[in-house]
Amino acid sequence: MTADLLAAADLWQNIKDALPVILSLIVIEGLLSVDNALAIAAMAKHLDDKKRALAMNIGYIGAYGFRVLALLVASWIIANHWVMFLGALYLVWLMCAHFVGQSDQEEDEGEAVNVHHRTFGATILMISLMDLSLSVDNVVAAIALSPKDLWPVYVGVSIGIVALRLIAGVAVKWIEKYPVLEHTAFILVGYVGMLLLAELQFEEFFHQYSPTQLKIAKFAGILVLTALTLAWSKLEWLQKVSKPVLQLVFIPMNLFAVLVGSLIVLITTPFKLLWSLRGRKAA
Repeated sequence: MTADLLAAADLWQNIKDALPVILSLIVIEGLLSVDNALAIAAMAKHLDDKKRALAMNIGYIGAYGFRVLALLVASWIIANHWVMFLGALYLVWLMCAHFVGQSDQEEDEGEAVNVHHRTFGATILMISLMDLSLSVDNVVAAIALSPKDLWPVYVGVSIGIVALRLIAGVAVKWIEKYPVLEHTAFILVGYVGMLLLAELQFEEFFHQYSPTQLKIAKFAGILVLTALTLAWSKLEWLQKVSKPVLQLVFIPMNLFAVLVGSLIVLITTPFKLLWSLRGRKAA
């Protein structure tokens, strides 16, 4: 009887210790789902209504699936920084390619920067890769909250990602009402990618702060960037003042988009050819 009481007491103590971690993850994961939800909506925007709805639903399912997968192999991801590095590069490329694709250079650069007129299948692939990259970032940060006991992380992240679907329901309406949010979505994705690159490069600096502090700072950055893009869309004087700065920023963005985009095209071309041959044989 005494042993059972002690076991029950230990269990209750573990739950009490885990509750702050679980609640923190639910809140933080929910708040940080804004960039993912907006990005999925923005990336599927060029499709017709039926395909857009399907692409977004697949994107949400992928976000759940990749988050679970990242949890299962989190220790491997943490031990192999190159996975996080590639994910971060892809997120930054998405941002750069989006803005380069808005310019008159899109036809010249072709597939390397084309993120707006891809086929349904290519759009799904791009959304999936984005989900995977964001999942790696979020899960690694989440595990830092409870490195010794992972079950609170599983519970908190699993409940937290439900917020993605709730937020996603209004993401399309937001973009329709405020078109600038399409640009905001890609800025936020690039922002997360650059943060991840900075964390990999300056580990000692970021280790000074707790995971909760880093996530709060990350969310503050999301709020500031969103507010700035909304203000920029409404204020003509701000557009005029920022124009020279943006023109300078677009130079390295263009170079990065073309270089990384060309590498992506080089890697994916054999798979496209195999898929095309498979389709011909089936026909």
